[in-house]
Amino acid sequence: MEKDKAIKIGLLLVITIGFLYWGFNFLKGKNVFTRTNTYYAYYERIDGLQPSASILLRGYKIGQVTDIYFTNKKYESLTIEMSIDESVEIPENTIAQIFSSDIMGTKSINLIMPYSQANEDVVILSHNSILLSDIEGGLQDQVRLEMAPLKKQVELLIEQAAVAIEQIKYVLNESTGEELRSSFVKIQQAVDAIRNSSVTIDSVLSNHNIQNVLAHVENITKTISNKSDDIQEIVDNVASFSNALAQANIAETVLMTDSVLTELNVVLQRVNAGEGSLGTLLQSDELYKNLETSSMNLDKLLRDVKENPKRYVSFPIFNFSRDKKNK
Repeated sequence: MEKDKAIKIGLLLVITIGFLYWGFNFLKGKNVFTRTNTYYAYYERIDGLQPSASILLRGYKIGQVTDIYFTNKKYESLTIEMSIDESVEIPENTIAQIFSSDIMGTKSINLIMPYSQANEDVVILSHNSILLSDIEGGLQDQVRLEMAPLKKQVELLIEQAAVAIEQIKYVLNESTGEELRSSFVKIQQAVDAIRNSSVTIDSVLSNHNIQNVLAHVENITKTISNKSDDIQEIVDNVASFSNALAQANIAETVLMTDSVLTELNVVLQRVNAGEGSLGTLLQSDELYKNLETSSMNLDKLLRDVKENPKRYVSFPIFNFSRDKKNK
C-alpha cells in the first residue's frame, strides 16, 4: 500500500511539474509541443524589445523572442535569440526588423524575406543561423521626420512674416500714411474721371450723327467690297507700270539729261559773256537802239500809209484808168 501510494505521489508530482513547466512556458509564449528552430540577430539597440515578443511574417505570428543579452563585455551590441516554427523555411538574406506592432509602441520583430523568382535557387538558413537586422523608425522618429520639412517651412514663414511686419511698419508711419491717403484720393479722382469719360463716350456713340457716320462708313466698306475686282485691276495696272518703270533704263536717261543740262549751261554762260551772234545781240546796246529806231520808222510809215493811202497806191491806178479813157 505504501509503495503504491509513493508511486502515485511521485506520478502526481511529475505531472504537476510538467504542468508547471508547460504553464510557465505558455505564459512566456512558448509552445513546448511545437518543434522550432533557433535563429539569432545582432542589434546596436532594440528600442524596448522584450523577451517573448512576437515574430511575425506578413502579419502572422510564427515564433517569439526567447532571449536577449549583450553580445560581449564591451556592450557594443545586443544578441536576440528567436525561436521560429520549424515548418517555416527562412531564406538567406532575410531581415529581422524591429517595429512597433501597435499604437502603444509594443515592439515585435517582422521577418522581411528577399524577393526571388520562381526558377531561382534559394538558400535556406539552417538552425542557429544569423539573420540580418534592422530597426524601423518609431512613431516619434516618423513624426520627427515628417515634421522636419514642416518645421523648415514654418521657420521660413516666420522670417517672411517678420519682414512683412517691418515693411508694414515702414508703410504705416506718419509721412508714408499721408502719401498713401493722397494716392488713394488721386486714384478715386482717376476712377471718377474714367466713369465720366465712359458716360461721355456713351452719349457720343448714341448721337444720331455718329450713327449716320457709322452707316456711311458701312456703305463705303460695302462699296469697296463690291469694287474689289476693279481695285484689284488697278493694283495690277500699277504693278505692271512699276515693273515697266523698273525695266526702263532710268540711269542712262538721267545721265543723258545731266549731260544736256551741262551743255545748255555752257551755252548760257557763253551767251551771258557776249560770245557769238546771240550773245552780241543780247549784249549790244547799239543794235538795240537801231532796232528801236527802225521800229519807230516803220510805225511812222504805217501811219502815213494809213493816213495817205493815195500817196502810195492811187497814182498807178489813176494813170491806168486815164490811159483806158484815152484809147
